[in-house]
Amino acid sequence: QGHAHFSLQNYYRRTVEYFCKRINECLQEIKCWMVKNSMKLNDDKTEVLIIGKPLVLRRFDLTISIQFGGDVIKPTPCKGDSWKSLGVKLDEALNMERQINWVKQKCSWTMMNLRTIGCYLDQEVKLMLVKQLVISKIDYCNALYMNVTKTRLKKLTSVLNNGIRFIYNIHDRSENLLPYYKRAHILPIKDRVFFKICLLCYKIVNDMAPQYLKELITMYTPGGSSRSTRTWPLDDNLKMVIPKMSKTLAGDRRFTNYAPVAWNSLPLEIRSITQMDAFKAKLKNRLYLSMEDSFSLL
Repeated sequence: QGHAHFSLQNYYRRTVEYFCKRINECLQEIKCWMVKNSMKLNDDKTEVLIIGKPLVLRRFDLTISIQFGGDVIKPTPCKGDSWKSLGVKLDEALNMERQINWVKQKCSWTMMNLRTIGCYLDQEVKLMLVKQLVISKIDYCNALYMNVTKTRLKKLTSVLNNGIRFIYNIHDRSENLLPYYKRAHILPIKDRVFFKICLLCYKIVNDMAPQYLKELITMYTPGGSSRSTRTWPLDDNLKMVIPKMSKTLAGDRRFTNYAPVAWNSLPLEIRSITQMDAFKAKLKNRLYLSMEDSFSLL
């Protein structure tokens, strides 16, 4: 996957044709590299996706056409099964609405099938099936849901609630589900996203993450002179430097902004754990204890 970024500030200085030319040069370099390594790049399967703020996409004509080999590549419309990457449905504003709606649809279909055989299953089997067939779909690439609006997260929360009601045969829609979440050892969707991000941060700190993730994070150096680190303890070298926060909602959803805040919110006794299994157990226990606050935010 290749990415070309341009803002409104340089939109008038550099025409769309310039970016088409740069993208075409990049594709040619990729094709040459693949040929040298005995691989083939399918020209007819290459797609162009235009992603941006809704206001920008409406205001400006971003129609482009790229000549690549013997094919002319035009932007792929965002509909149906298009705009999928590793099983995740993208959208023009990267607000994850298509992916969340798709996950909810698949989970609802699975829950409908489970209800037809629910009378033949005991509680333990129900819990196993919900975790394996429903929650696994919600957890897939759920790090992309960081700082997604509450309206969209509520769709996934409703899926989890239906799973809890199915497991424990709860028919009263007004009954508090918090005790059942704790009993089933299932975290709410917001905590599940937080857990995934903190786990990625743990891998970065302990040199277990891929290089492209490590490059996004800067670790705190004791004795630093930056304003954001002056009040931090000198003996705590497991904190991440928080970059200058963006004033836009899209900026708050960047991994470089969200991950350091999430990681630094953990106490040092959890961040300093060296065994991954122990770290996950401690973090989950902390999230279970604070689960009541997560429910109050829904």
